[in-house]
Amino acid sequence: AAMHRELELAWEVQRMLFPEKLPSNEMMDMDAVYLPHQQVGGDYYDFIQINDNEVAFCVADVSGKGVPAALLMSNFQASLRILLHHIPSLPELVQELNTKISLSTKGEKFITLFIAKYNTVTRILHYINAGHNPPIVIDDDGANLLTVGCTGLGMFEELVKVREGIINIAPSSLLICYTDGLVEATNAEGDDFGLKRVQQIALDNKELSPAALNALIIKNVNLFKGDVAYPDDIALVSCRLL
Repeated sequence: AAMHRELELAWEVQRMLFPEKLPSNEMMDMDAVYLPHQQVGGDYYDFIQINDNEVAFCVADVSGKGVPAALLMSNFQASLRILLHHIPSLPELVQELNTKISLSTKGEKFITLFIAKYNTVTRILHYINAGHNPPIVIDDDGANLLTVGCTGLGMFEELVKVREGIINIAPSSLLICYTDGLVEATNAEGDDFGLKRVQQIALDNKELSPAALNALIIKNVNLFKGDVAYPDDIALVSCRLL
């Protein structure tokens, strides 16, 4: 019973962290799906309006399960939301987050993170991929993976090299972020669903709304895995940058 209560507490913490409302306006349309695992995992996504022209969003995966993961996540979110308004440079922000995580977990836990800042006027996206599964950008040129960044946060006291990706976003581009639970779902034969399948579904259905695309991706994962249980939580965030 105590274990059950603990999981419920972790659930509550996690639910409170997800943003209540995602943007749906003339600049961007965003939709998120979260499928929990039996044990509370550490998947997290967020959307933050920095000022009139700038927004930030992220998808992260905290190592571990249950209350410790949920607490680290809430700690991380509090730090992120404060720092975003004070540190304009993404590499500096990520260094600072890494320091905070290292101090609080003593290297025992880590966080993989994709974080982006997008300017709706200039259409420039700055991003850092800290050891996370690469998000997919779909535009008229096809699919691109956002891989530039650094190692996961909290593994080392100091990040040796933090690279920042900077890209121009073409009108009506689609950005798909996810956690490893999506691509690591397996079928009875032991095959992974894999990134290529996600990419292909997105390319073949790029005219769909983010909500419809997310639903289609999850439907395909369910058909693929059959009766096999999900190995992990799944967070899937799709965004149309209009």
